[in-house]
Amino acid sequence: MDAQTIILHLKEMFDEQSMTERYEISKELFRCKMAEGASVNAHGLKLLGYIEYLGHLGFVMDHELRIDLLLQSLLDSYSQFVMNFHMNKYDTELINMLKTVEGTIKKQNGVVLMVEPSKAAKSKSKKKGKRRPRSPRKP
Repeated sequence: MDAQTIILHLKEMFDEQSMTERYEISKELFRCKMAEGASVNAHGLKLLGYIEYLGHLGFVMDHELRIDLLLQSLLDSYSQFVMNFHMNKYDTELINMLKTVEGTIKKQNGVVLMVEPSKAAKSKSKKKGKRRPRSPRKP
């Protein structure tokens, strides 16, 4: 047997298995939605893992389709970001931009990520001298 015949024979043997596997992975990819409270970084990496796996199976996606899939899988709270992304046609790395926006969205929803006293508050607490206690105000 020559090399071309062997390759053809192997494709016939394993083509049905890879077609089923490609179907299952693409189903997971196209149905994947970001979970509430999940990290956008973890979600993006999960999608990229599915896309790379499909590439190994012979199904290669172009860059625009990858971006569309990622943007469509985000929560509704990212809708303003998606609109700005399309209006400004950003060329930078999408997942890094989403990580930045994720912090802003969490702050807007009342979730405090980290609290540090401001410099002004620190300097006031270190002032020298004694304070007189205030007398209670009358209503």
